[in-house]
Amino acid sequence: MSKTFNLAIPFDFLLQAIAKLSHADKQRLWEFLDSDLHDSGDEPLDLEEEAEVATAYAEYQAGDFVTLDEYASQRSQRMA
Repeated sequence: MSKTFNLAIPFDFLLQAIAKLSHADKQRLWEFLDSDLHDSGDEPLDLEEEAEVATAYAEYQAGDFVTLDEYASQRSQRMA
């Protein structure tokens, strides 16, 4: 017998939980959200936004990105 629970999780707690996921699990979550957002079709992106998203995905898959922590560290070093 399965039971269904309806939980309300504060968004900040959700972000903290996501931050603790492994890289592989974050990738799975990203793929799920990407698929879910594209399938919902509630607010389709305009062509310019779609191109920006495609470019960002291509850069990410090519490894041409920095994490937010890396960016913040680089920025603070430049400001010093």
